[in-house]
Amino acid sequence: MHTIGFIGIDNAGKTSIIDIFSKQKLTKTIPTVGINLEQMSFTELAFDLNILDMGGQKNFRLLWVDYLNTVDVILYVIDASDHERLDETLKEFHKMLILTEINPVPVLVLLNKIDLQNTMDSFTIGERFAEFTELTNRDWNIIETSAVTTKGLIEMFKWIYSKITSRVLEIEPEYKETADKRYFSPCPLLLKLDDGNYCINHDDFLPIKVVPLDTLFTDNFNNAAEVIQDTIEEFDKIGSKVCFNSIYVTEDDDIIHCSTDATNIEVEGVTANKEEYTDSHNMMQLTGGVFCSECLFKILFSALKRKIKAGIKLNIEDIEEAKEVESRRPTDLSEC
Repeated sequence: MHTIGFIGIDNAGKTSIIDIFSKQKLTKTIPTVGINLEQMSFTELAFDLNILDMGGQKNFRLLWVDYLNTVDVILYVIDASDHERLDETLKEFHKMLILTEINPVPVLVLLNKIDLQNTMDSFTIGERFAEFTELTNRDWNIIETSAVTTKGLIEMFKWIYSKITSRVLEIEPEYKETADKRYFSPCPLLLKLDDGNYCINHDDFLPIKVVPLDTLFTDNFNNAAEVIQDTIEEFDKIGSKVCFNSIYVTEDDDIIHCSTDATNIEVEGVTANKEEYTDSHNMMQLTGGVFCSECLFKILFSALKRKIKAGIKLNIEDIEEAKEVESRRPTDLSEC
C-alpha cells in the first residue's frame, strides 16, 4: 500500500484536511501528538493509501525525517492566513527538502485556509520557493486549499493519484446536452420528502413539485428543450409551478440555473456555479458517500460557506452552530 505524509508546522490544518476524506466532515481537532496513521480505501478506484499525519509542534518535527524517507508523496501544509509565521514554515520546508534528498519523492504544497481574509496566494509563496535550489530537480507543485469549503481538495487528490499510479484521474459528473445547454442531475436543491420530490429554487424555499427530466433525454425526443417548455406551459395552465430534477449551464454562462427557466440557483445571496457543483459531486464520490442532492446541498449552500463569502472569519463555535442548524433541516437524509 502506498503512503503519503502530511507535514507542516502546527495549526496549518493538516488533520482537518485528512478528516474531510476519512470522516466525510469537518471536525474540531486538537494538535496532533507525534505521528498518527490513517488507512483509506477508495474502492471505486481500487486505490488504497496509508496517510501519516505528523505533528507540527517543534518537539515533534525531529520525527519527520524518520518517516519521510518511507513515503511515496509528501504534502506540506501552510496556513495561508498566518503571515507572522511564514518565515518559520519556509525554514522547516527547506530543512525537509535537505533531509529528504536521499528519497526525492514528489512534494505538493497545500496553501491552506485560503477561505479566510487577507491570505497569501500561491504566486507569492512560489516566489519564496524559488530561493530553494533543492527544488530544481524535484517534482513539486502548489495548490490553494480549504478544508471548510473543500476548495482544491479534488485537485490535491488527483495530483496524488497521478504521481502514485502514473495515470490521470478522470472523475466528473455526467450530463446530457441539447442545443447550447448542458443538463446535470440531480438539481442541488432537490429535496426528498414523504410525499415526493420537491425543488427549492429561491430564497424563500418555496417547494415546487418535481417532474423527472431523465426520460426526456432519449432517442424518442429530438428536442428535449421544447418538451421542457411545453411541460412548464401545461403546469402554468392549471396554476402550478414545476421544476425538473436537473440544473443546466450554457456555453456562455457558467452559473447553474433551474431547468424550468433562467433563474440562477441562489440562496441568501450566494450563487452556485458549475465548478462548485462539480467539486461537490466529486468530493461525494471520492469520500465514499452515496451521492444525493441533499448532501450536495449541504456542501453548496452551507451556512459556513455563506459566512465565508460575506467575509466573516469563522471560529469553531460558528462551525458547530452551523452543523446543528443544518441537522434540523426537515428533509429525508436516509439515502445520504
